[in-house]
Amino acid sequence: MGLGGLGLATAGCDGSTNGLPKRAVPDDALVLDADGGIVVLSAATGRAVVPPGLGVLSGDGTLLARSETVPGGTRLTSLRLPSGQPVASAVLPDPLMARAVSRDGTLVALADPTPAGGSPYRPAGRERTTIVVAGAAGQRNRLELAGNLEPEAFDTSGSYLYILDYLPPAAPDRYRVRTVEIATGAVETLYTRDKEPVPSGAEEEMRGEGRQAVFDGIRNLLFTLYTHQPDHLHTRGLIAGVHPGTQQVHAFVHTLSLDARWAYCVDLPAPFGANPAAGHAIAMRPAGSRLAVVDAWSGAVALIDPGDLRVAETAALRPPRGPIETASALFTPDGTLLVAAGREVLTWRPGTTVDDVTRWPVPDTIQGAALVGDRLYVGQPGAALELDPATGRVPRRVPIPSGARLNAALTQAPA
Repeated sequence: MGLGGLGLATAGCDGSTNGLPKRAVPDDALVLDADGGIVVLSAATGRAVVPPGLGVLSGDGTLLARSETVPGGTRLTSLRLPSGQPVASAVLPDPLMARAVSRDGTLVALADPTPAGGSPYRPAGRERTTIVVAGAAGQRNRLELAGNLEPEAFDTSGSYLYILDYLPPAAPDRYRVRTVEIATGAVETLYTRDKEPVPSGAEEEMRGEGRQAVFDGIRNLLFTLYTHQPDHLHTRGLIAGVHPGTQQVHAFVHTLSLDARWAYCVDLPAPFGANPAAGHAIAMRPAGSRLAVVDAWSGAVALIDPGDLRVAETAALRPPRGPIETASALFTPDGTLLVAAGREVLTWRPGTTVDDVTRWPVPDTIQGAALVGDRLYVGQPGAALELDPATGRVPRRVPIPSGARLNAALTQAPA
């Protein structure tokens, strides 16, 4: 299908089209990763609702915690999205960076800043870590802990913080997931799925390449996709005495219970993990009935049952055309799976044959995608296209900063 198949009858952000009736323009908010940090734009006007800045989003994307250096320490500001309305602000001592937000948005975990050009998932070496837990009134708990630690998520009670514990601390090349009791600073191991403490020496150690995560709000589970993990041994294998080199695990989904503090890994079949990490994506179906993992390079799809934590179905789609910079997987409200990568958006209904895939081309290489209601936004160099996944029609083009990657979309009141 040529570009004409897009039905590119768009023009301005006012929603007018060339010769077509004017439609009401939903004022969606587009969340992008751009130079200078996270920026939120109005899809109706193209203007910034929240200017670029360093910060971290809550799991549901409705709260943004911003941290900036000011005289005397760090100003922490919590913004409600999509409006950008500040809901709390406080100055904390010492330079810190926001790392994690509790599910209800009332707590933020901050830690030592990441050096320029670094990442909280590829930190510089350090032997000790400062973690501050803050609320609307400012600092609640300050933890000075041994080791090279990075906050990842709060448990549902707000009493524990899940952390990445990097090893060896001075020159890290791997990490394990542990918990910190916020009130005492005690660092503890996770539990097995059977709710038994993980024995000493049986904690999984992982590499940070290809990490993507989605949250299951029904079961309070955090699913994190790991790729490029050769010779990885899961806790269940270590407990059983399996030795390194006796199995090859190239990709898996790490499941973390935010209620009960247990972890379990779901192995993915070949070819997952064999191709570059940028082409992999993970998505949760509405109502939590299925978890999808996609390898856009090969077209492989794995559907995981999040209840019993097993791969329930696999499929091999024809890969999207064009160079792949990043891949996005999304579920529409009716359960259709969207795969956005290269220069195509693939739509497929699980349970049907791979011949039933619909393919919508876009003009340039996709740089992120987001779904809100029945509206799909596809990132392009310098623009986000609103694309109807049912027809491929593109009713509007929203200018975005050059080099920005589309991360999420939230709905606002109609314009």
